[in-house]
Amino acid sequence: MIMQHAIEVPSVALDSNECKRPEEALRESEERFRTLVQFSFDVYWETDAEHRFIRQEFAETLPEPPVSEIGRTRWEIPYLEPDADGWRKHREILDAHLPFRDFELARPMPDGGKRYISVSGLPIFDKTGNFVGYRGVGRHITERKRAEQALIESEARFRTFVDHATDTFMLHSEDGHVLDVNRNACESLGYSRTELVGATAALFDLEMDEATWRRKRERLKAGGIATLERRYCRKDGTVFPVEVRMREFCEVGQSRIICLSRDITERKRTAETFREMQAELTHANRAAAMGQVTASVTHELSQPITAVLCNAEAALNWLGTQSPNFEKAQQALVSIVAEAKRGGEIISWIRSLIKKAPAPKESVDVNGAILDVITIARSELLKHDVSIQTDLAPGLPLVKGYRVQLQQVVLNLILNAIEAMNCVDVGGRELRISTAADTSNLVVVAVRDTGPGLDVAIVDRLFEPFYTTKPDGTGMGLSICQSIIEAHGGRLWTGANEPRGAVFHFSLPSQQG
Repeated sequence: MIMQHAIEVPSVALDSNECKRPEEALRESEERFRTLVQFSFDVYWETDAEHRFIRQEFAETLPEPPVSEIGRTRWEIPYLEPDADGWRKHREILDAHLPFRDFELARPMPDGGKRYISVSGLPIFDKTGNFVGYRGVGRHITERKRAEQALIESEARFRTFVDHATDTFMLHSEDGHVLDVNRNACESLGYSRTELVGATAALFDLEMDEATWRRKRERLKAGGIATLERRYCRKDGTVFPVEVRMREFCEVGQSRIICLSRDITERKRTAETFREMQAELTHANRAAAMGQVTASVTHELSQPITAVLCNAEAALNWLGTQSPNFEKAQQALVSIVAEAKRGGEIISWIRSLIKKAPAPKESVDVNGAILDVITIARSELLKHDVSIQTDLAPGLPLVKGYRVQLQQVVLNLILNAIEAMNCVDVGGRELRISTAADTSNLVVVAVRDTGPGLDVAIVDRLFEPFYTTKPDGTGMGLSICQSIIEAHGGRLWTGANEPRGAVFHFSLPSQQG
């Protein structure tokens, strides 16, 4: 009996374990199923052969409490989407007992919004092949749909913004082919979007070819924005200037180049008009300055004319005697030639100053140009009792530029200084002009006066066009001076003179620089 009992005990234990294993396996299977649902889907569902829900398992992470739909079909539950045609197609799939994936529907929410659900299902058949229903899963995709809708709206806003932009927008691939354009690109170039997309810039850019595109790409790879002027040609052959801004960026691992082009025809026309106006104002300024020094010009011309007359009379006398002195007569004639040349130089300088167009650029001796201006302005200086001193650096390097324009600047500064010192009754009226070369190969000119000085409140406005402190001033003198100096690559500025008065400096790059 003991042996039989000993033998039977294991037998009883084995039967008990065998009975427990299916239950444990079932529990483990259900646990795995719940884990799968919890971490992979928002709902597991089953329907019968009539498509009514017979089972629903919801994930614990759902944002709102689940509502059981047992006993009803999917389309009997209130919905907002899809439309009737969408439901008809879905029911045709169900009635045909076919699998389906990612069928999207929208249900109303208590707050008036929508809850989007994506449903997938497989048909189930029994052992005899009869259809018994569906098993499937569902996901809540409301946030995804909102993000997609926001993206669609954002893209629509961007497209609207781009299409209504006044600039031409083009997106190019790395090899230069057009990927996308805005409406302005089509309208300004005369091509349809279909004609532009897929083409290269060589279709409309007169200066673009494959080699040029590669060079531009190399510049863009360094980063930043490249700005350049080009000439575009419309489909009808019209050529117009544009300013192009190019930038490279990465889109889904691919290099893209965005180009914004602006028609600058009006800008060019305005700039040309401005240049013409400035030339007219510069000419008027010169004429006004010459009007102020008319007495000096008359005086300077009268000297060589008088000398010519005297020397001519002397030559006649030396030749009219019974024993003509040819040597003395020859000396007088040489003097006549020299004085005539001097008078001709004065007239030539005046003519060049009054002319609208300056002579070609030349190598200018700044010291010599200043001395010529002082000579012309000497009578004006004497008239206003102004003494002048010069401190001109010897061996000053030459500068490249327009001699007449630089002399106009010096003349304007001298006349301004004379006018500023008109109100000075004590301490004398002194004008000092100096030149120097600094360590940066710049020639620096300074014009100092002993007038009342500059009002600190207006110093920043002195070079503004049309700003003047004179009752009868045009406000263009200093502005023109500044534009002339800047056109020569220099700078014009002002400061206080010690112990009183003002000083105007301007610098010019030397030819050695």
